[in-house]
Amino acid sequence: MRKLALLLVLFAPARSYSQMDTSKLHLPPGFHISIFADTEQSPRMLAFSPGGVLITTATSEGTVLAMPDPHHSGEAERVVAVLKDLNGPHGIAFHNGGLYIAEVGKIVRYDWDEAHLRASNPRHIADLPSSGGGHMTRTLLFANGRLYVSAGSSCNVCVETDSRRAAVLEMSDDGSGARIFGHGIRNAVGLAYNPKTQTIWATDNGRDWLGDELPPDEILDLGKSGGDFGWPWCYGDRVPDTRFSKDAPAHCKNVVLPKVNLQAHSAPLGLAFYNANMFPKPYQGDLFVAYHGSWNRSIPTGYKIVRIKLKDGAQPQGVEDFITGWMPPDATKATKPFGRPVGIAIGADGSMYISDDNNGAIYRVTYSGK
Repeated sequence: MRKLALLLVLFAPARSYSQMDTSKLHLPPGFHISIFADTEQSPRMLAFSPGGVLITTATSEGTVLAMPDPHHSGEAERVVAVLKDLNGPHGIAFHNGGLYIAEVGKIVRYDWDEAHLRASNPRHIADLPSSGGGHMTRTLLFANGRLYVSAGSSCNVCVETDSRRAAVLEMSDDGSGARIFGHGIRNAVGLAYNPKTQTIWATDNGRDWLGDELPPDEILDLGKSGGDFGWPWCYGDRVPDTRFSKDAPAHCKNVVLPKVNLQAHSAPLGLAFYNANMFPKPYQGDLFVAYHGSWNRSIPTGYKIVRIKLKDGAQPQGVEDFITGWMPPDATKATKPFGRPVGIAIGADGSMYISDDNNGAIYRVTYSGK
């Protein structure tokens, strides 16, 4: 029952866009947020097509949606169902004329027709772990000519029998040569390429049932060659999880440290480096992270977008709120959130786009200085 309840929390049915009021959301001076699209579904990950059309996966509904804005009005002209009847589509990426979709147990490549917003000629390129036990989402990223895929753990805390779980895989664009790139990563829902370090960074959701303040959620830099990031034996800065195993300390000595430790139970999902010019200079090169929000905590936390300041695009200098208001500051366990942000993407004009699977919205964030 606990696993079912968690899945219902993570993939709640979308609510009507007419119920949303962006005036409840708070941003730094000069920034503005508006509704780009009402998908009437539960949008998760975001990607731009080669022609600049925003595409999203709706995991609960099994669909992939396109939201064209041909006149650059800042609002989608319509919402187009590109694919239907998929098994938990989540990861999405474009590469060499192809649309790649990660479902629960596989990666499929489609030929992409930009003019008609169609995906055809599906080719199964790789098998992925099935959803058994939990953490069903699979996320995709192309970087340095290679395809990276994350698959979360099958449990809260355990030793996996399938090495592809709690890991990030690396493979060629046709699915060949697959290998474990990073492991000991409990649930990396978000992957992003940092051009400054030329490495992949990931969000990681820590285990449950250690109280309100443990363990920290994390931002990881997977480095040039991946490595062991500690789960299930340790968390944070090599802290042994002795609640899991008395042998934990022996496994923690050489694990890769997190790049950033985050507030426990924030549920960081999507992340994106801001490498555009619309936002002010101090924001450029920084990392933005979507906190989907807590369920395993006495007082709710998360439900916001944070900014991680980076020195020279590489060294974290602190975490600060960027967009808040999806959960009121005086929230109690019974308070229902106004929204739950998931994915982040940066448009060609420098606008930021954010998906919200709680109410079906895609938001657009701009900066005017006024």
